[in-house]
Amino acid sequence: MTGSSALAGRGRNTLLAVAAFALGAGMPTDAGAQLANGAGDAGPVDDWNVESRHERGYPAFRWGSSPAELVRDPQLSGGRGSASLPGGDGIELRAGAPFARVGKRLVVLANESYLADGDLWVPTELLATLRSSRSDARTGLIVEIPRSGAEERTEGVTPRSGPWKITIDPGHGGHDPGTVNPRTGAREKDIVLAVSRKLARELRNRPGFQVELTREDDRFIPLKQRPKQARSSGSDLFISVHVNAEPGGGTSANGFETYFLAPARNDEASRVARLENSVLELEGEDPEFGNENQIDKIKAMVFRDDNRDVSQQFGSYLQNGLREIAVGKDRGTKPGPFWVLVGATGHMPAVLVELGFITNAKDVQKLTDGDYQKRLAVALADSIEEYVESYVRAQIRLGGGG
Repeated sequence: MTGSSALAGRGRNTLLAVAAFALGAGMPTDAGAQLANGAGDAGPVDDWNVESRHERGYPAFRWGSSPAELVRDPQLSGGRGSASLPGGDGIELRAGAPFARVGKRLVVLANESYLADGDLWVPTELLATLRSSRSDARTGLIVEIPRSGAEERTEGVTPRSGPWKITIDPGHGGHDPGTVNPRTGAREKDIVLAVSRKLARELRNRPGFQVELTREDDRFIPLKQRPKQARSSGSDLFISVHVNAEPGGGTSANGFETYFLAPARNDEASRVARLENSVLELEGEDPEFGNENQIDKIKAMVFRDDNRDVSQQFGSYLQNGLREIAVGKDRGTKPGPFWVLVGATGHMPAVLVELGFITNAKDVQKLTDGDYQKRLAVALADSIEEYVESYVRAQIRLGGGG
């Protein structure tokens, strides 16, 4: 199976049963899906029924069907949704905006709320965020689809044949060092190659994975060649590994983040994209070729592909895994116009991971430590495995084949 058919789910309303974490995306469900908050070995604590749909490339629930345990007295007026929360805070949303105001806090969503059928439809990721903010929250949301006769007949179905093919892309290389720490001389290209090699070794030691790296050593690979290599090998997942840098000689910024392909929603995401896209100048391209305006010209093509949504979901799994061990600030899963993702997103889930800031003293000390690099690799491998397992469970539930 090639990457274009492995996870895309184009043109149909897919039903999935997987964990939806606080900072991650919800997974596609159908009307009347059941949402349960997981509580580990203790079993589910709450069960909620919400009306949901998956018509714009991401799952959304009807505001009027919000579970009362999380959202009380939902109202809609002039394209704006409002309600109160059990803790007393208010919540406000607006159609066409990718955020919600919860009390005095602004919650940034990966997708927008929208109006349809006389109600506001809100990305399901908001429910995971609200659930995680409760004092008794444990493992976030689990989306469960009620069993049916058709589902009973799917037991024993193998969801796909052959190994999962993963392409790991260590950023930069050769005459492109990437970002460099001016005090220690640490180079991005060396750090990401070390982590990528360890990640490849970790996955190869696990059954069901076939792994390739876009570069195995210190060599320069043109930016557009990297996703092309993944497509040629029929990869199912693409991960580009990078290290961030604070502009202007700053050293305070720290932390880790994951990006999927979409127009940036803030200046910081635009800055990171410009930094990673600047390698095009080393390839003899017009420097304007990789800027955000140029990438916006192809976003219509990207938005037509459901892989944008599953890339976001895949990125959320990686970000959640890194959160367990990575130093510094959890900067979240975000949209960004990265050229290296352009050639991959239309064919497979594709993300770009920034492991930390090479300009921050604490971050760079950890990023250049072999033991910490191994811990990053194990966390990423665990997250990839969890993501694949969630897809397999969903396909078994659907009776899908590979």
